[in-house]
Amino acid sequence: MPNRTVDRYSPGFEVPAGFEERRQRVIDVLTQAYASDHITVEEYEARAAAAAAANRPEELEDLVSDLPALRPSGEPPRSPRGYAPEDSSAPRRPSPPPRPAPSSYPAYGSGQGSVSVACVMGDRRMTGNWLDSDRVNSFTLMGSTRLDLRDADLPESGPIRIEAFVLMGETVVIVPRDLPVRLSATPFMGEARARREVDQNVRGARRWVEVSGLVVMGSVLVKAAD
Repeated sequence: MPNRTVDRYSPGFEVPAGFEERRQRVIDVLTQAYASDHITVEEYEARAAAAAAANRPEELEDLVSDLPALRPSGEPPRSPRGYAPEDSSAPRRPSPPPRPAPSSYPAYGSGQGSVSVACVMGDRRMTGNWLDSDRVNSFTLMGSTRLDLRDADLPESGPIRIEAFVLMGETVVIVPRDLPVRLSATPFMGEARARREVDQNVRGARRWVEVSGLVVMGSVLVKAAD
């Protein structure tokens, strides 16, 4: 009999071991779909919240079954149950072109691709040598995300672009003291700020960090540390 664990969202209900890892993979897929303009921010919020509350594998599968890279070849897209149903009488939008599977995204150094980091009602800590691109898409929904660049393998020159979307949560970016930062994230009923020790003069810098995005009822904080 396979090992089973009890899901914290439904006391007494057992789910297969490894379900939390599967949940996180689905949230990562949704994040990449939003970053690639396959779903809107409203769809992302609804599906990510549903993924966080899901208790069964089929509930997770239903949230990503209509994404081009995940449905079987030749199978037409379908709307997941309960999410943004389309009016049959309304004109349909053309389906977006298929995108490559996540495993085939370009590697770091190619000048293409991006790293997607998602956090839904939890904590996400990106530390160590985790960065393999010069672009990061970070999405935090009622949670806390920490992006630590101090031990990351940074590009030799040019900007490292971080786009942060925060809804009722927080994102903290930690940079080495000698790495300047330009912060342009837009807060709405929230805040986006860099602490005093952060060098915000990027003029003439060989490389620097660009932090942009949208903060709704949450915060983006940039810190510098050794």
